[in-house]
Amino acid sequence: MAKRFLLTLAAFVFTVCAFAQNITVTGTVVEKGNGEPVIGASILEVGTTNGTITDFDGNFTLSVKKGASIQVSYVGCVTQTVAAAENLNIQLESDAEMLDEVVVTGYMSEKKADLTGSVSVVKMKDVADIPTGNVMTSLQGRVAGVNVTTDGTPGGGNTNTLVRGTTTINNSAPLYVIDGMMTRENVGSIISSRDIESIQVLKDAASAAIYGAQAANGVIIITTKRAKNGEVKIDFDMSLSAQTFATGIDLLNTQQYGDVYWQAYKYATGTTPNSAIFGNGDKAVPQQYYNNGSTRVGDTDWAKEVYKTALMQNYSLTLSKGAENFTSSLSFNYVNQNGLIRNTNYENFNTRIFNEYRMLNNKVKIGENVTINRWTRVLHPGGIEEDVFKKQPMVPVYDEEGGYAGGYMDVLNDSPNLIRLTDNQKNNQHTYWRVFGNAYIDIEPIQGLTFRSNLGVNYYNEENKEFIPKWKEGPRTVNVNELSQSRSSQFDWVWSNTLTYNKSIGEHSLTVMAGAEAKKNHYEYLYGYGQGLTVEDIDYRYLSGVTSAKNVNSTANTYAMISYFGKANYSYAGKYLASVTVRRDASSRFGSRNNSGVFPSFSAGWKMSEEKFMENTKDWMNSFKLRVSWGINGNDQIDNSATYNLYTANLNNAGYNLNGDGTTLAVGAIRTHLGNPYLRWEQTTQTNFGIDAEFLNNRLLFSIDYFNKDTKDMLYQPAYAAVIGEGGYQYQNCAAMNNKGIETTLTWRDSKKDFSYEAALNLSFYKNKITDLPESIYYTFGCGNGVDVTNIGLPFGSWLGYKTDGVFHSQAEVDEYLAKTKIEFGRPGVGRIKYVDTNNDGVLNHRDRVYLGSDQPKFIAGLNLSASYKNFDVSMFFNGMIRKAWNNSKYYTDLFQCWTGNHSTRLLDALSAWKEYETTGYYNCKYPALTTDNSNNENVGSDFYIEDGSYIKLKTLTVGYTFPTKIQNMLHLTRARVYAQVQNVFTLTKYTGADPEGLGYSFPQPRSFTFGLSLGF
Repeated sequence: MAKRFLLTLAAFVFTVCAFAQNITVTGTVVEKGNGEPVIGASILEVGTTNGTITDFDGNFTLSVKKGASIQVSYVGCVTQTVAAAENLNIQLESDAEMLDEVVVTGYMSEKKADLTGSVSVVKMKDVADIPTGNVMTSLQGRVAGVNVTTDGTPGGGNTNTLVRGTTTINNSAPLYVIDGMMTRENVGSIISSRDIESIQVLKDAASAAIYGAQAANGVIIITTKRAKNGEVKIDFDMSLSAQTFATGIDLLNTQQYGDVYWQAYKYATGTTPNSAIFGNGDKAVPQQYYNNGSTRVGDTDWAKEVYKTALMQNYSLTLSKGAENFTSSLSFNYVNQNGLIRNTNYENFNTRIFNEYRMLNNKVKIGENVTINRWTRVLHPGGIEEDVFKKQPMVPVYDEEGGYAGGYMDVLNDSPNLIRLTDNQKNNQHTYWRVFGNAYIDIEPIQGLTFRSNLGVNYYNEENKEFIPKWKEGPRTVNVNELSQSRSSQFDWVWSNTLTYNKSIGEHSLTVMAGAEAKKNHYEYLYGYGQGLTVEDIDYRYLSGVTSAKNVNSTANTYAMISYFGKANYSYAGKYLASVTVRRDASSRFGSRNNSGVFPSFSAGWKMSEEKFMENTKDWMNSFKLRVSWGINGNDQIDNSATYNLYTANLNNAGYNLNGDGTTLAVGAIRTHLGNPYLRWEQTTQTNFGIDAEFLNNRLLFSIDYFNKDTKDMLYQPAYAAVIGEGGYQYQNCAAMNNKGIETTLTWRDSKKDFSYEAALNLSFYKNKITDLPESIYYTFGCGNGVDVTNIGLPFGSWLGYKTDGVFHSQAEVDEYLAKTKIEFGRPGVGRIKYVDTNNDGVLNHRDRVYLGSDQPKFIAGLNLSASYKNFDVSMFFNGMIRKAWNNSKYYTDLFQCWTGNHSTRLLDALSAWKEYETTGYYNCKYPALTTDNSNNENVGSDFYIEDGSYIKLKTLTVGYTFPTKIQNMLHLTRARVYAQVQNVFTLTKYTGADPEGLGYSFPQPRSFTFGLSLGF
């Protein structure tokens, strides 16, 4: 009995002691300044998962261990950590980093909250997981007003960027500014995405006007990472990706091709063909051999032969240290990416060093930032993406003798053996070196006044070597090898000097900046070609070994610009904002009469939410700002020699028989280009209206912009009259364009205890049209070739062609059509495309061609969904657009008569429909009937080729896990995260081509599976 009592007493004492070690924390969380309760703030016991959230009055209660600390956090506010106690009163401050976020806007920095122009900011942490050789590819669909198109080319070399759509018929690429150094080159060849801190996109004229003549197409400013004071870090990131061929068109196999061929021949001639490949019976039967018995008929899937699963490796190591008077960082980045196309590869090694020295109490700062980049790429044979669709399945990869199979007979076209092509080029490398960087000095002689001098340099040297050996393919033999080699180099320098003064008096704040800048670009190119190398071994592939057809060429050019600029930002009471910018540029690309131009801008903003009459909105609206801007930007993207007459020495077309003997010719000169000394700047005038707002304790963010861009005096070389003679092409200021649109961004973010999430949507709407053209081409096809046209009132790159009304389904339809229409174009028949008499004159001819639209996007969208729970995180990114698309692949895939190569399996539908027609008399199919006779001219441009090119794509899906703080501390880590990602997960579209994202025959975008690891020490 006594023993039981003692055990009960011990258990009671233990329980009391255990409870005595816990305390109950109570308190209230309010906003600092106005005392409003914070609803849904997260309260967490530090080092545990024990937590709660505040109620509608901002109150909370939580039981924690005695002596513990609690962490109080809320979206848009600074996180606080306090000792656990009763009756706490916690005041949360607005996150200064969020409200006072500094944005680089060109030669100076500004608070994002005070911006009056249209500027988008991308934090690289949002796209850090995406493995890429070109950082711009990771921005695809993520920024309103920015459209990035890319394909699967290793290294991201075929990446193009447009800011607010097409601005000019000349060159709509934006200007890139990397740490103050300007360039228009491939960003992936300059800097690693791991070295980038943030990207700012200056979209309207006011924000970009500080770059004047170079800013008409927008400016993208890239800021690299810096070490922070008191911080010593080692960061390591790696990822491994497997890329698979994910896009394509289902093509016919050998038997299907034969069946289709038999039906097409019978439609056109009424008989069956006599084929060396498929015999001469009632049905197509693949024969065993062709080419005199040396090649067996195959059944080859050329896409599977050419495209292979490829690996991509990314490694990044960064060392950084920040002290009171010195900061330094050193990074190493390595990318090795095999291409989807066999024998292709991209390898990039990049290193960057940054140092900054501070002296005299930070009154003087001296620093440098240098990147060295070397990359190599094994190029794929030109046009092989299209050849994959062309090559017939009947051709095997190898013949019976082990050589490359081929055949130029019967239904086999002259498309080369694709394995031979890729084998021939596997040692042909593109090698590239670049040094890119800047050195600067900042001096603050008096408080508020800063002088900055920045010298940027950009040097690259690249070499291409392409060797084509002697080769044999089936019955065809080429006994001459050939070697071409080219080398080019470029050196740019930019020297800018600015003086900036900041002054605040009472509620007035003024920032004034003035500067001068000079830059120069020099480019040289050398090319050599020859045939007949005696030894084909790779160690002997040099131009000194060629024995015939020797050819050499070289060229060089120089471009220079000098500029003066100034900017003034004014703020009153923190709610009335104004900015004025003006820049004068003088360019060597224009003649002395018009070589300079002045580009002004003005913008204003009103923080309406700061007004007294808006006090009643404070409980649900955190900020509301109106913006308006107007400005003029320029464009000088033309040849450096556009103002000069150009001539070249030519024996064939400009030889002279000076001796009169008829056998000896002297080399003469022939004009290749007509100069225009009156050329002037292309100018874009842009007006922008915008609203920025934040609601519900900064959980809901909203931004919208409307813009209207008018570009005039566009620089273009229109067609010229033959009477002018050779070399009559001449640059002129000869066209105008209008581009307008709406961009909007909507973000919702919130957190509940251990769970936080965010949804960010951006939408862009565009309308583009040509407003003026030279009279000499106004009544023809404008700036086009008769299919792709540009004319007044139409979008840039519109289509001209015939309208169609499906196909003829019965002979009765054909007879009715012929009774009403005189045919001067085509030959109607059952299953043939039915062209529309658009002018209703009873005659079908070329006058019935009309404008059919363009592939200019009408709507672009991006949606990013992300969430985290405790240590897990997940994100999904969708992008898409609405537009029409000209599917040129239908020429090959859907029309048997236009091409002797392979075709789409959609022709099997036409085959089945014709068999049904022979029984019912009704051709029930939307695809044209099979035929070998193109008497209906179905290869001619018509809306048969136009499809709905709209799509929605799940671009990336990422799942990550961050190791707990306890484990990180045990391993002496500051961060540790693993993640898995899939890119190009799926696409929803009606487009029947290879990929609606990259029209035409582009290098296909792979579906990638990635595993990544990020560590910090």
